[in-house]
Amino acid sequence: MADEFDAFIKDRHEASELSIAVGKVFQPRAPISTREFFAGRWEQCTAIVDAVNQKGLHVIIFGERGVGKTSLSNVLDPLLEVMEQDETGINPNPRLVIKVNVHQGDQFCDAWNRVFEEVSWVEDKPMLGMNPNLISTRTTLKDAFRLSDKPNIDEVRRTLGALPRSVVIFDEFDRGSAELRTAFTDTIKALSDYAVDSTVIIVGVSDTVDHLIRDHASIVRAVIQIQLPRMNERELSQILENGEKALKIKFDAAAASLVVRMSQGLPHYTHLIGLHATRHAVDRLSRLVLLEDVHKSFDKAIKQAVQSIQEKYLRSIRSAHKDALYDKVILACAAASSAAKDALGYFHPTDAVVPLASILKRENVIIATFQKHMNEFCEKERGPILERSGVPRAYKYRFHDPLLPPFIFMTAIANGTTTVEEINRLTGSS
Repeated sequence: MADEFDAFIKDRHEASELSIAVGKVFQPRAPISTREFFAGRWEQCTAIVDAVNQKGLHVIIFGERGVGKTSLSNVLDPLLEVMEQDETGINPNPRLVIKVNVHQGDQFCDAWNRVFEEVSWVEDKPMLGMNPNLISTRTTLKDAFRLSDKPNIDEVRRTLGALPRSVVIFDEFDRGSAELRTAFTDTIKALSDYAVDSTVIIVGVSDTVDHLIRDHASIVRAVIQIQLPRMNERELSQILENGEKALKIKFDAAAASLVVRMSQGLPHYTHLIGLHATRHAVDRLSRLVLLEDVHKSFDKAIKQAVQSIQEKYLRSIRSAHKDALYDKVILACAAASSAAKDALGYFHPTDAVVPLASILKRENVIIATFQKHMNEFCEKERGPILERSGVPRAYKYRFHDPLLPPFIFMTAIANGTTTVEEINRLTGSS
């Protein structure tokens, strides 16, 4: 690969400019907002576009934290614009797409007030006097329709009825109140019953749609339920390929493979590791990212990971005893979770036996060695970093935050507890 690619960076000035550009392409902390850097999700994108084109049908997008739900919602506007173009490349009837975030504890009226305030336009009005001039005033949808401060379901329905082909996106819907969820089920039913030509898209963290919309079984026919799973390896590779094109860099095959495997299906980590690995290569005055650059990126990646993830991990392994096994057990749990390949991230205590034996360099361990640790990981004092489900003697566990296992892996590699090769073996990665 190096023979086919000019990896040379001529001087530190060029390297400095490229390093800055890298931070604009690989953005682990910010949701992706342009189609140029948005990777994969073609199946989900086409399902959403199909739903938007059916009157009376609405959309619920749900999935784990960190899988890219907000990024997907951010690109729906340009996606609809492109996919509804005619043969001449023109969209003759563009849609009004409105996106708002639901805040913690929001009521129904709070969320819709945010929507109606988001839509505005500027009008020029003449001033009275000897030398009349035009004065520009901003008018919101709320002002134009004389909506109340606490819009009800009928007001929402009538307003959306006056905005044909509109799309209203509510991100982080799960943060809202119980009243919000109940009122939204009634709203979706009303919009469907009246065949209002407007689409509501709800985006939230949930294992099942029932956690978002519970109250009306009758609205199931009015919504399309789209679960956003973790990205597959091809989709994560596309993130790196997009970065290569934008920055005129190249990831060595082994380096790209390690970034993708370590990301565990979460685009946040593809961006985070890609960012620091590329900058390490640039610091060597090279545009070719090698395996050593990825290895050396882990230390910076864990230091610049989401602060809450760092805090959760440190709280979970903290102990006054030198020989405490908390860090080893949580690493074994991360390996068990990854190897289990459960759609919701669940694993059983037996799945952690082999990983922990390998980490402790013992021939075998028994569940009693670490059962106490796993129970403590489910308690407030240590997080909780794990969630427990099921009944005694048949419990299954998963990480409370799916961003934790990759962080645990990188931390263990960076501090010498384990190696990439060992993690690959324990998790069943190629």
